Order: sequence, then C-alpha cells, then structure tokens
Amino acid sequence: MRPYVLDGHTHTIASGHAYHTLLELAQAANKRGMKAICLTEHGPELPGAPVPVYFSNYRILPPVIENVRIYKGIEANIMDCTGTLDIPKRALPRMEVISASLHELCLKPSTKEKNTEAVLGAAENPNVDWLCHLGNPHYELDYEAILQAAKKYNKLIEINNGSFFIRKGSAQNCVRIARRCAELDIPIILGTDTHFCTDVGYFPYADRALDLADVPDELIINLDANRLPAYLKAKNRHFLTDPRPAVDDVFSDF
Repeated sequence: MRPYVLDGHTHTIASGHAYHTLLELAQAANKRGMKAICLTEHGPELPGAPVPVYFSNYRILPPVIENVRIYKGIEANIMDCTGTLDIPKRALPRMEVISASLHELCLKPSTKEKNTEAVLGAAENPNVDWLCHLGNPHYELDYEAILQAAKKYNKLIEINNGSFFIRKGSAQNCVRIARRCAELDIPIILGTDTHFCTDVGYFPYADRALDLADVPDELIINLDANRLPAYLKAKNRHFLTDPRPAVDDVFSDF
C-alpha cells in the first residue's frame, strides 16, 4: 500500500454513531503514521449529528493533537435536488475543510437525473472542497457530468475506503470514477470514513482501486502532507489558530 500521510474523512462520537473520542482518533492516527486528518463530522440534519454550535466551537481545538494536524470541518448533507447543504452559517468561518455527501436519511435516492442534479448543485457551491462516496450504488449518477463539474469548479473527488465494505456494490463504481479522474487530471482524496479509530489512515480497498484505475501518485492528495493545505490556500481558505495566547501577553498591561 502507498505511504499515505493524510486521512480525508473521519468521525468521532459527536456524530452519534461512531465509537471513539477525538483524542482517541488522534492517538490512533499518530500510531498509524498520519501527519494529518480531516475531522468531518456529519452535518446537523443527519439524525444524531452534532448541533450547529459544535461546529462554531471548533475554534477552541488546537491545530495539532498528538502530533497530528487536525483539519476541522464538516461532511455536509446534500438536502435536495438543487444541492442545498446543511452547513451552519455561523460556523462557516470556522470550517477548514468542507465535503458534501448524499445520505439516504437526508435525501432519498431518486431518478438518475435528480440524483445528479443534487450533486451538481453541491459541486457548484464555492464552499465545497470535495464530493464524497459517489460510488454508492443506491444513487444512480451521471459520473461524466459530475466529474466535468468537479473539473470546472476545482473540486477534489473522494474515494471512500469504507464504501467497499459498508456500501456493498461500490467497488466497480469507485474504480470507474477513479479512472475517469485520472483521465481528466482531477485530484483524488482518500477517506476512511472512520467510525472506529483503528480504521484511521488504513486504505487497503481504496488503494487497490487506484491501482486498477491507473491513478498516478501526483493526483493523490493523501501522499504528501503539503498537498491539502496548498489546495485550500489556493481557494483562500483560512486556517484556525490556537486561541490560547501566551500568559505574558494577556497580562502585559499589569
């Protein structure tokens, strides 16, 4: 397997259906050799997901935990066929990464045309950085239209390692998507979709899919810790800093 240093899709107990804390996740990522992970909790419209203030309060998290850079973000839910997302407006300035996904509990699968319109709406949203688990067979999609939009609007495409065993039937779709990304020169980001910390940073299925699709290493965001921040900075995304000033600075007037 390639030497991955970033995981682009993780969850904690805050999601309502994962089984580890953020500290446990960071510790597991450090043990795996990850340099960075994306904390992409589910948007608030998914049952059990964090309330909006959870995302607004990201500012209290240090940028690095257990020697792992934590990119604070959201896996926003696509809510309708126009691509409306459930990103809390107040929290938007606190987001370092934003991904978008279709989930059956937020938008039931419909026709290929309507499913595709929903994803295209999300792709056009300037706040979105990448589109997640498009290989889900429950949603019939026009991959060509979506990938052309991703190219036009400078979106990354996720290949989701969890889809290969959670969303049965995703494998062929994921290889097809990855192969077309390689042909169109669209960068790919891998995500484990970790819901238990031992999965973090481990991409055996996605890695095999990239091999089958002949994706060059240059297009894989996860192979270099500098690729994701470079992409985000080019979009003028601002990163959160540790809010804790030096003690001397706080008491400089005394």
